[in-house]
Amino acid sequence: MTGKIAFKVIDGATNEELAALVPTIAISSKASITPATGIKQNFASDVTYTVIAEDGTVKEYVVSLAGRQVVMKYPFDEWKSVGAGKSQHDEPVEEVLATSATAASLLWLYGIEGFPLYKETEDIVAGAAAAKLVTMDTSAKMNSLVPAITSGSVFTGKFELDLKDRLNSTKFGISYDKKPAYFRGWYKYTPGAKFIDGTGATKPAEVVERPEITDECAIQAVLYEAKDAEGNEVILTGHDINTSAYRVAAAVLADGTAKAAYTYFDIPFTYVNGKTYEAGKEYKLAIVCSSSKEGDSFKGAGGSTLWIDELEIIGE
Repeated sequence: MTGKIAFKVIDGATNEELAALVPTIAISSKASITPATGIKQNFASDVTYTVIAEDGTVKEYVVSLAGRQVVMKYPFDEWKSVGAGKSQHDEPVEEVLATSATAASLLWLYGIEGFPLYKETEDIVAGAAAAKLVTMDTSAKMNSLVPAITSGSVFTGKFELDLKDRLNSTKFGISYDKKPAYFRGWYKYTPGAKFIDGTGATKPAEVVERPEITDECAIQAVLYEAKDAEGNEVILTGHDINTSAYRVAAAVLADGTAKAAYTYFDIPFTYVNGKTYEAGKEYKLAIVCSSSKEGDSFKGAGGSTLWIDELEIIGE
């Protein structure tokens, strides 16, 4: 019986590149394979390998291209300067990436310095820069306009400040017409020293310190339905990005604890609510990264810092 081995390549791979691939093949120590491992082959068409086992058994394997994968990549290499004076700060150039930094840039009016997002040019994985997200403890100055915690965040979508409903300010997701397979990238994380809970607080005295809790970061990608049953646009916000019935699949970082060095993650998308991907249906994809995983509930530790670099979505 002939065995079959299928593999996928990125969408932009040319026939010339496929013809120059050099595979590494692992077999048992007393078996042999023809063509040999480490030899360039033309995978623009099927390649047949013959394996001879120790007992002389012969089996053929046909290796073929099963399809192409599309890479959506955010390397955080290009930034732009936004605002002026004390409000001036850096944001990623990519228009589909949003952050709360613009709103936070007005906090200096209340005596609060710093920003929840910075361009990082020294501590990076590759390229010219990375993104550094920082949670700000703004509880000492909190009022109707200043929250207890301002967590650093970057996400695909738009930020539209809603002072009456802060969670509604984050409009998650951009149009995505592929079947997502993996969410990949690099991160490192340092939690802040003092975890506070500002849930429901309206003044500094109502903020509660929680010394028994250590802050964690949050990194995830969510595929969701772009239209409801009546054909109206669906936009997930801070209220329902984790709970909405329109969610289809998610890739969620399981370990948001401290990481002293950059750590690679490669997370497969898992389907939720019993749903499957339907070709031809309209979807949105939200990548959401935060320096405090409960920052949307105004919980976190001032100084918690998340570095992210070279984020990728692998789609089919």
